[in-house]
Amino acid sequence: MLVINACGKACPKPVLMAKEAADKGYKQFTIVVDNETSMQNVLRFAQNAGFNTNIEKESGIFKIICEDGSTEHQAKAATTALPGSNPYRESQNIKSLFILTDTLGRGSEELGRRLMAQLLSTLAVNEARPQTIVLMNAGVKLACLYQETIDALQDLEKQGVEILSCGTCLNYFDLNNKLKVGRPTNAYEALNLLLQGNTVTWG
Repeated sequence: MLVINACGKACPKPVLMAKEAADKGYKQFTIVVDNETSMQNVLRFAQNAGFNTNIEKESGIFKIICEDGSTEHQAKAATTALPGSNPYRESQNIKSLFILTDTLGRGSEELGRRLMAQLLSTLAVNEARPQTIVLMNAGVKLACLYQETIDALQDLEKQGVEILSCGTCLNYFDLNNKLKVGRPTNAYEALNLLLQGNTVTWG
């Protein structure tokens, strides 16, 4: 059985490692984590993905044993799912994601930047993604200054997501020559993306 050591990995990495195993077709695998939050997150993902799960705990280490239960899962889903109730399917309709800052939320800038990087990294492997990501104001720094967010945006671009950075904002922050992913955009293009609807804003 495949054993995945996710100890010491920050959220959402343990879930992404479990997802990778499931996507590769593994019918059985064990993922090892070292905290309660990661255990709960992996457990929830595995159960939603149709795996039967069992947990072993020893000295603060959790082993989540996942075994294929797709037949049982599909039968349950067929009796409980309602038309149009799948949030992933609905989110497929999102055309544009506007990111207006390089941090997420208020409080600690370091934490906010870490959260933004985690969300972009997760978005890069998520089933549903926007067609376009527009970076404005301090959001343009995500495509210029921070390697973790640059890597995530490059992964998204490889999957067909267009990455646009506000040209005025790049100029304001003196980042015109530091853009690492995507291309500059302008107010006209950004405005028309907004007017198309189905837009989500972060920041």
